[in-house]
Amino acid sequence: MKNKRMLLIGIVGFIMIGVGIIIGLSFSFATPLENDVKLEENSELIYYIEVNYDGKDGSAVSSSDSATAQVYSDYIYVEDKIPEGLTFKGFVETDDGTIGAVKRSDNSSCAGYVDGGVSGLKYDSDTRTVSFKVNYLQAGCKITVGIITQTPTLSNGIYRMDFYNTAYGREGSRSTKSNTVHAFVGRENISPFNVIYQYTGDVPDGVPEVPAVTSYIAGSTVSVNQDINIEGYEFSGWTTDDVSVSDGVFIMPSSHVTFQGSFTKKVEKKQDVTYTITGEIPDGYLPPLDKSYVVGSDVKLDSLKAGDIINGYRFLGWTSSDVELPSTNIDDSIIFTMPDHSVTLVGMFARISYKVTYQFQGSVIPPNADSLLPIEKNYYPGDTVTIASYPNATGYKFLGWYSSEQFTMPEEDVIIYGEWMVEEGVFSPTITVNIINKQESYHNSDVVRFSIVVENTADYPILDVMLEEKTLDCIFVDGEGYTVRSNTQVLIPTIDAHSSVTVYASYNVGTDVVKNVTNVVQLTGALASNSNYHLDISKEYKSAVDFVISNIALQITLVNEDGENISGAEFTLYRDSNLSNVVSTGFEFTGLSPNKTYYLKQTRASTGYQLLGKALEIKVANDGNIIIPDYDVSNDNGVNKVSIVNKKINILPNTGGVGIIPYIVVGLILIIGGTVCLVLLFRKRGEKDEKNHG
Repeated sequence: MKNKRMLLIGIVGFIMIGVGIIIGLSFSFATPLENDVKLEENSELIYYIEVNYDGKDGSAVSSSDSATAQVYSDYIYVEDKIPEGLTFKGFVETDDGTIGAVKRSDNSSCAGYVDGGVSGLKYDSDTRTVSFKVNYLQAGCKITVGIITQTPTLSNGIYRMDFYNTAYGREGSRSTKSNTVHAFVGRENISPFNVIYQYTGDVPDGVPEVPAVTSYIAGSTVSVNQDINIEGYEFSGWTTDDVSVSDGVFIMPSSHVTFQGSFTKKVEKKQDVTYTITGEIPDGYLPPLDKSYVVGSDVKLDSLKAGDIINGYRFLGWTSSDVELPSTNIDDSIIFTMPDHSVTLVGMFARISYKVTYQFQGSVIPPNADSLLPIEKNYYPGDTVTIASYPNATGYKFLGWYSSEQFTMPEEDVIIYGEWMVEEGVFSPTITVNIINKQESYHNSDVVRFSIVVENTADYPILDVMLEEKTLDCIFVDGEGYTVRSNTQVLIPTIDAHSSVTVYASYNVGTDVVKNVTNVVQLTGALASNSNYHLDISKEYKSAVDFVISNIALQITLVNEDGENISGAEFTLYRDSNLSNVVSTGFEFTGLSPNKTYYLKQTRASTGYQLLGKALEIKVANDGNIIIPDYDVSNDNGVNKVSIVNKKINILPNTGGVGIIPYIVVGLILIIGGTVCLVLLFRKRGEKDEKNHG
């Protein structure tokens, strides 16, 4: 995060070749020169512009000569007008052609660079101005640029020539000027006249201080200080009534000269930048939104840069016929100055393709093998690739390509291997696939485990046996006696005569409601230890095994005749109509198999309610739907739900029917029967008594 940043520019000093005088100055905290510096006539003069960057970052780290802060500049534009009388000869070049930043404390490498390196240093002979751009300069670091000039030879009548130099820098709307360095050739102790600069009118915030007062002897050729550049304002230029200025220079009179300049606020003008894409566009990519920029301001292009890959497409970069785009900077950004017209940036993507190449492997290879290899081809991811036909070579048998005849091109290059042998006889191994943990069906998170037995039926060992998984999501797993090359390829180095090797694979079961899966494994290649024999390729070495994925469930809701939930009951699910093979007990039954019938029995009722009278037939269809006769069953992604009603137990007879009449009738019959029995008993006893007394 940028925070409290400050640009500092200093003209470090002059180096006069042969004399070796170095004048050290740093902007804003420099100690002023106590004496002017006298230079030799007609000598090479090198001076340095030093750009410093200061600030405090979001972690409260303040940069200094010994510390750097996590604050970085945008573009810093630096200009320096070479003093009249000096002849520009060139720039001090670095060995590697770049100009990078260094820490101010120890000159170790630091973030920041001159845009374009040495080739980014420019000199305009018409304006006698040196210019360059600095970017990404870290606070606490500096960049130094050296300018090579030639001092003049004084002609007759010219006894002295003075050189004043001040550089200017701008970052966005922030401008600053350097210290002013003074040197001269010729006589000392000659009284000069001053050149003074003044601002008039309203002076905007952030305007650099007025140029320092400079002094020249009468008759000297003097350059007018360069114009001030501040964003949002128009500078009037330096004007004076004291001298006549032509092409930015004047002849110093025998009097002081005062220049004045003023600022007028610009009417801000903006132009639009539009991004468009030609050709194919990757799925999910949207061009940047249109945006307006102030004319003359910096525009940083969208962060998408050439070479970036999006959803199988490579971005080729931005182009424009409306503005010249510079090359990318060290931070991969592209920045241009907004012109006084709209700009359209055009981007293009290219779909990425990958190569399919062929190679021969093994110890037996025909002498002309290179000429037998199929040509390399490119495919897009998702394309169907059909492998090349088998090559032929006299006296050799091609054993085949270790690949399926067709495959879907992945997002990577593919190498397809093939092998040869000397042709004499054939061998035919066998392959058998079995499920280790076999069960009726498999459910979410289960792992189906396979064993693949490869048997060598020959009287000699076979080598380099290649197996390939043909079923999606079935993968080989590590084991003894073989090497897993990928999820779908295994290499068995050797199988002894009349022996076998077992390879293992697995399948992770997902959330499919119902899915029938066939795992197919194929032996795609093998060699004989007896080099005169080869695999009988007239046969197909495949084995398959089927299994079922099922995530079917039944959920029961028990309610009374009023639709209220009932608790305390229990249901049991059986696999057979005899109700002898229990699946489980409860209200929810998971892992049911498709195309099968189960039987549901209520094995306990809630207090006060009647049990269901009979077991319910639960028919599970192939698609996961459950059918229960006389019941409505809903299905949501394999979860079948049904409501079952229990009736209350009746303690008293119901009214409105025959009522208590049956009970009354039965009671009367019992009473009458009892009375008849008593009468008959008493009568028999009376008759007996009469006989006894007679």
